[in-house]
Amino acid sequence: MEKKVLVYVAIGVLIAILAVVAILPSSGILKNVIPHNINTPSALTSVLTEVKPLDVQYNGSSILSVTNRDATIETKFNLTNTNDNTLIIEMLSYDVYVNGIQLGHGQYGQKYEGSSESSTYLPLTQHNSETITNKAQLTNDGNNPQAWSALQSDTGKIRIAGTVYYSTHSPFAGQSYSKNFDFTK
Repeated sequence: MEKKVLVYVAIGVLIAILAVVAILPSSGILKNVIPHNINTPSALTSVLTEVKPLDVQYNGSSILSVTNRDATIETKFNLTNTNDNTLIIEMLSYDVYVNGIQLGHGQYGQKYEGSSESSTYLPLTQHNSETITNKAQLTNDGNNPQAWSALQSDTGKIRIAGTVYYSTHSPFAGQSYSKNFDFTK
């Protein structure tokens, strides 16, 4: 009889621990229980701090090569973390438009799917900036001769529109965020 009571108590404690782990990071209870100060362990920082949006700036695009069949455009983005905790840049994905017509797509990294196997995740420490340079390959499908001609003559109006995905993964929480951007050269 005593063994059954111990087993039930152990199961109850295990369920309570799982409930605390599952509920606390998203509920905000931990933010009220543990005051945020300089002595707070860094692992709790991402749970205790409200995450401000990532600042994305466009540093221009350059046409590296263009032929009748394909083109390579290099684009630079400056990402600034204005938060008090480190953010993980998972993916920056964007479309390339020339004179309002989508001609291609570029991407840096990949979305976090529970595994950190990719080497392109970029940790962006608090109050720091990082410049990401990415090349997009465009293919001429023949459907947009005016836009391709403007790209070849470097007279086209280039627009870069997309989303940057980032997170605050830590042992206690893992919130994912995204920020859209739309820039014109």
